[in-house]
Amino acid sequence: MPDPAAVVKACAALVKPGGYVFFSTINRNAKAFLFAIIGAEYVLNMLPRGTHEYSKLIKPSELARYFRAENLDFVQTKGLEYNPMTRHYWLSNNTSVNYLVATQRPEMASNHVEEKL
Repeated sequence: MPDPAAVVKACAALVKPGGYVFFSTINRNAKAFLFAIIGAEYVLNMLPRGTHEYSKLIKPSELARYFRAENLDFVQTKGLEYNPMTRHYWLSNNTSVNYLVATQRPEMASNHVEEKL
């Protein structure tokens, strides 16, 4: 599995000035372990067992550090929630399990020099 910082770096290298890069991952905390690993893999069998490794999950603060290091500006974070009874997904403000982050490469500074009158 690639290093998350290396993935962010590769994405940042490919996006043009003013362009957006979106990241989606799972938070690293007890709730995410319970819902994303135990719930999704072992209880609901939505994913093969062993799909996620807790130590490789990424806290939002860690992801933010990676994109700041690559000169990507934070735009917005949203949580992704799921109801197994209705099989319905939705975006929310709850980032405690699954979350998405929108970043943007800043526009390049203009090289235009204004002439003084």
